[in-house]
Amino acid sequence: MGSPVLRTLTTADFEQSMELSSFAFQFPLSAEQLEDRRAGFLKGNDYRVGIFDNEQLCAQATLLHLNVYVNGEVLSMGGIAGVSTWPEHRRHGYVAHMIKELLVVMKENEQTISMLHPFSFSFYRKFGWESYIEYKKYELGSDHLPSLRKKFSSKRLGTVKRLDDWQHLASVYDHYAKQYNGMLERNASWWKERVSTRKPGIYAGAYNEEQELTGYIIYEVTNRVMTIHEFITLTAEAELQLLMYIAQHDSMVESVTWTAPADDCFAYGLDNPRVKQELIPYFMARIVDVERFIAHYRFKPSDQDQVFTLKIEDEHASWNNGNYELRIASSGKATLTKGERNDSPELAISIGSLTAWLLNYQKYDVLQRFDQLTGDEQAMKRLQIRIEEHTTYLTDFF
Repeated sequence: MGSPVLRTLTTADFEQSMELSSFAFQFPLSAEQLEDRRAGFLKGNDYRVGIFDNEQLCAQATLLHLNVYVNGEVLSMGGIAGVSTWPEHRRHGYVAHMIKELLVVMKENEQTISMLHPFSFSFYRKFGWESYIEYKKYELGSDHLPSLRKKFSSKRLGTVKRLDDWQHLASVYDHYAKQYNGMLERNASWWKERVSTRKPGIYAGAYNEEQELTGYIIYEVTNRVMTIHEFITLTAEAELQLLMYIAQHDSMVESVTWTAPADDCFAYGLDNPRVKQELIPYFMARIVDVERFIAHYRFKPSDQDQVFTLKIEDEHASWNNGNYELRIASSGKATLTKGERNDSPELAISIGSLTAWLLNYQKYDVLQRFDQLTGDEQAMKRLQIRIEEHTTYLTDFF
């Protein structure tokens, strides 16, 4: 037997790739589904890599070329998906080998940040990814729906209309997504291939009195459960309109479920706030190229320029590892410069913890509490003031 080899996948590897994916993620594929996937295999900008032993696929991963909103700006992001290994080849370091390769590829692609949905948070933490988002899941019993109708029926609201095409929703989504750190910038292909096909059901849009679309839901009703795949609103009025619309389903559903950002306060406005709420850790992120990331990152404006020195630890992306000088202009634009002169940096932090901090998932005091940030506390406080307070959220999956 030869030594395992890492290489990019080709069309000749399609059957092996689908067989491993189907097994690892426990979804059987029909002949028709296989042909649909064959047509899209290796098309576009996706980068697929695998480890082979005598041309037998042992493990694989896919790198997606995506864009993501951070502080209202669009950053190039490498989404890691489809990481899978046959059981007999697990714990041989194959995933680690692929991850390190993908980090190099992402840096070459100028993808400044990477995100993934982990099978294990502790596993990916070893490679510099850190939890950056948790979402709130609501489950509302049908007994709450009449009270919703009664509570909001006296308010003068716009109208809700069922829609027949995702294109009506795209502009609302874009405005909404820019408010959060970690939301994808969706293009037409993503809407067609990921949203409309993987989130089946009905589109319902909220219109204000000027007949402007200001919110929408994508939902389906199955076995008396109303599942809302997306609940996106730009105004408080749009949220009330859609809640009223949801309440109109009380005769046909026993429960309603949807997800919201972690800081959502829907239950507070209820007469009976005893509804099921669950905070669910979701995705992880890591800065790929810290100097390029900072060049594109927007800090909060101030009345003065500021300078910080910090030590960044990154075991798996050596180009990030070292001492730096961070200069933040009063405008919020910043530069990060690696230097050897900073023998005693003010702050020391790992790449994963820095990611969580700059995405505003955790503040300095939490990182300090768990020994993920050390150094001068006054410098921590000064840097915290310059970090924009955008909630992290993501309505997609990959």
